[in-house]
Amino acid sequence: MNTRIPFSPRLRRNVGVALLALGVAMPALAQRTRSVENPAADALRVCADPSNMPFSNEAGEGFENRIAALFGAKLGVPVEYTWMPEQMGFGRNTLKRWIAEENRYACDLIISVGSAFEVGKTTRPYYRSTYTLAYLKGHGLDTIERPDDLLGLPQAQRDDLRIGVFTGSPPGDWIIQHGMIGQIVSYRAQSGGYDVDPADMVAKDLVNGDIDIAVVWGPIAGYYAQKIDSVDIAVVPFARDDGPMFDFPVSMGVRYGNDDWLNTVQGLIDDNRDAIDAILDDYGVPRVPLRDVDRQMPEDDDD
Repeated sequence: MNTRIPFSPRLRRNVGVALLALGVAMPALAQRTRSVENPAADALRVCADPSNMPFSNEAGEGFENRIAALFGAKLGVPVEYTWMPEQMGFGRNTLKRWIAEENRYACDLIISVGSAFEVGKTTRPYYRSTYTLAYLKGHGLDTIERPDDLLGLPQAQRDDLRIGVFTGSPPGDWIIQHGMIGQIVSYRAQSGGYDVDPADMVAKDLVNGDIDIAVVWGPIAGYYAQKIDSVDIAVVPFARDDGPMFDFPVSMGVRYGNDDWLNTVQGLIDDNRDAIDAILDDYGVPRVPLRDVDRQMPEDDDD
C-alpha cells in the first residue's frame, strides 16, 4: 500500500527555501572541492604543535619540521604551518578547519598521528617507537638495563623513588601494577597551553633532580639524552615481552575525501625512506621493527 503525505503550504515553502539554498550552496561546494583537489599546489601546509620538541616547534627545530621541509623540497613548494597545541580537537581545528576568505583548509597534513586518528585517513606507519624509562647515570640506578630491573631494586630504594608518569599511559599502568603507585609523580600529556612542553618531564624535572625516573615516550627520552650535555641520561626501552603493549606505530594524517593526496604523501614516504630514517636517527628516536599489519594500507573508511 502506498501512503502519500500531502504537502502543506508551509511544507511547500520550506522545500522551496531548501532548494534555493541548495542551489546557492552547490557552487560553493564545487569551489571548495576544486580548491582541495591538489592541496600542495602552491604550498605544503602542515598542522603542528608550536612547542613540542623533539617533534615540532615554531622555530622549525623538530624532526617533523625536518620531514616537512624534505617533502616541501620534493614537491617544489614552500612549507607553511598552522600552529596549535596538540590537545582535544587538534585535528578538527587544524586539518578540518575551512578558511572561507582564502578558499582553503587551514592545513593539509599532520606529520605524526597514531592508529586512533579519527578525523581523517592515515598513511602506512613510517616508524614504530616505544615507551622508555629514563634516569640519570651515577645516581644509584645504573643496574637498570631493562624495565624489570627496576623491580629488582631493594624495596627501601624503590619506595624512595619519584617516578614521573604521564597519566593514563601504558607504562604508567605497568608502574601501578607493580606496586609503585605511591612513587608516581603525575604529568598531563596534553597541557593545552603554548607555554607548557610535555618534554619538561625529562628536560627539566629529571635533569634538575625533581624526579628520579621519567617514564616517557621514546622519542622524547632519546632526543634529550643526546641533546643535554650537563648530565648523562640512560634510556631503557620497554620491549614487547614486558607487557601487553608499549610500542606504537606512527603515521601521517590527511583529510577524508582526498585519496590522491593520501597517495602522494604515501609516495613521499616510500621514496624518501632512507632520508626519513636518517632524520629520526639524528634526533635519537628509538625504533622497533614495523609489524606486518603496519605494512598494509588502512581500510577505506571515509566518513
